[in-house]
Amino acid sequence: MVSLLSALEIQENETFVSSYENQESGKHGYAITHGEEGRYRPIISCSAIYDSKNDALTAGNESMRKIKEWDLDAKRKSLVDAVGGEKTAQTIDAIVQASKQ
Repeated sequence: MVSLLSALEIQENETFVSSYENQESGKHGYAITHGEEGRYRPIISCSAIYDSKNDALTAGNESMRKIKEWDLDAKRKSLVDAVGGEKTAQTIDAIVQASKQ
Protein backbone atom coordinates (compact mmCIF):
# COMPACT_ATOMS: atom_id res chain seq x y z
CA MET A 1 0.00 0.00 0.00
CA VAL A 2 1.22 3.50 -0.84
CA SER A 3 0.04 6.54 1.09
CA LEU A 4 -1.40 9.53 -0.75
CA LEU A 5 1.47 11.70 0.44
CA SER A 6 4.05 9.20 -0.85
CA ALA A 7 2.28 8.93 -4.22
CA LEU A 8 2.15 12.71 -4.56
CA GLU A 9 5.81 12.99 -3.59
CA ILE A 10 6.74 10.42 -6.25
CA GLN A 11 4.67 12.21 -8.89
CA GLU A 12 5.92 15.70 -8.07
CA ASN A 13 9.65 14.98 -7.74
CA GLU A 14 12.45 13.45 -9.73
CA THR A 15 12.65 9.96 -8.28
CA PHE A 16 15.06 7.06 -8.51
CA VAL A 17 14.95 3.35 -7.78
CA SER A 18 17.79 1.78 -5.83
CA SER A 19 18.26 -1.76 -4.57
CA TYR A 20 19.78 -3.40 -1.54
CA GLU A 21 20.70 -6.94 -0.52
CA ASN A 22 19.70 -8.54 2.76
CA GLN A 23 22.93 -10.00 4.12
CA GLU A 24 21.21 -12.88 5.90
CA SER A 25 18.90 -14.11 3.14
CA GLY A 26 20.78 -12.91 0.07
CA LYS A 27 17.49 -11.59 -1.31
CA HIS A 28 17.11 -8.13 -2.81
CA GLY A 29 14.69 -5.27 -2.18
CA TYR A 30 14.20 -1.81 -3.58
CA ALA A 31 13.50 1.75 -2.52
CA ILE A 32 11.98 4.62 -4.47
CA THR A 33 13.89 7.72 -3.42
CA HIS A 34 14.17 11.38 -4.24
CA GLY A 35 16.96 13.76 -3.52
CA GLU A 36 17.69 17.41 -3.27
CA GLU A 37 21.18 18.86 -3.35
CA GLY A 38 22.82 15.44 -3.34
CA ARG A 39 20.89 14.09 -0.36
CA TYR A 40 18.58 11.20 -1.12
CA ARG A 41 15.80 9.88 1.06
CA PRO A 42 13.49 6.92 0.64
CA ILE A 43 9.84 7.55 -0.09
CA ILE A 44 8.79 3.91 -0.12
CA SER A 45 10.70 0.66 0.16
CA CYS A 46 10.05 -3.00 -0.47
CA SER A 47 11.28 -5.89 1.62
CA ALA A 48 14.08 -8.05 0.28
CA ILE A 49 11.98 -10.66 -1.53
CA TYR A 50 13.62 -10.76 -4.97
CA ASP A 51 16.21 -13.30 -6.08
CA SER A 52 18.39 -10.79 -7.92
CA LYS A 53 19.27 -7.12 -7.94
CA ASN A 54 17.88 -6.89 -11.48
CA ASP A 55 14.53 -8.37 -10.39
CA ALA A 56 14.31 -5.85 -7.53
CA LEU A 57 15.16 -2.91 -9.79
CA THR A 58 12.64 -4.07 -12.41
CA ALA A 59 9.90 -4.34 -9.78
CA GLY A 60 10.82 -0.95 -8.32
CA ASN A 61 10.78 0.77 -11.70
CA GLU A 62 7.42 -0.83 -12.53
CA SER A 63 5.96 0.33 -9.20
CA MET A 64 7.27 3.85 -9.76
CA ARG A 65 5.87 3.93 -13.31
CA LYS A 66 2.41 2.86 -12.11
CA ILE A 67 2.37 5.43 -9.30
CA LYS A 68 3.37 8.22 -11.71
CA GLU A 69 0.42 7.23 -13.95
CA TRP A 70 -2.22 7.46 -11.19
CA ASP A 71 -4.71 10.31 -11.65
CA LEU A 72 -4.46 12.23 -8.39
CA ASP A 73 -5.79 15.58 -9.62
CA ALA A 74 -8.94 15.42 -7.47
CA LYS A 75 -6.84 14.61 -4.40
CA ARG A 76 -4.44 17.47 -5.20
CA LYS A 77 -7.39 19.88 -5.43
CA SER A 78 -8.85 18.72 -2.12
CA LEU A 79 -5.46 19.23 -0.44
CA VAL A 80 -5.09 22.72 -1.94
CA ASP A 81 -8.60 23.56 -0.75
CA ALA A 82 -7.77 22.20 2.71
CA VAL A 83 -4.87 24.64 3.10
CA GLY A 84 -6.97 27.62 2.06
CA GLY A 85 -7.00 27.59 -1.73
CA GLU A 86 -4.58 28.10 -4.58
CA LYS A 87 -3.18 31.44 -3.37
CA THR A 88 -2.34 30.02 0.06
CA ALA A 89 -0.83 26.90 -1.53
CA GLN A 90 1.38 29.09 -3.73
CA THR A 91 2.50 31.07 -0.69
CA ILE A 92 3.37 27.87 1.18
CA ASP A 93 5.31 26.61 -1.85
CA ALA A 94 7.21 29.89 -2.13
CA ILE A 95 8.19 29.66 1.55
CA VAL A 96 9.35 26.05 1.14
CA GLN A 97 11.37 26.92 -1.97
CA ALA A 98 12.98 29.91 -0.26
CA SER A 99 13.94 27.77 2.73
CA LYS A 100 15.94 25.50 0.41
CA GLN A 101 18.27 28.30 -0.67
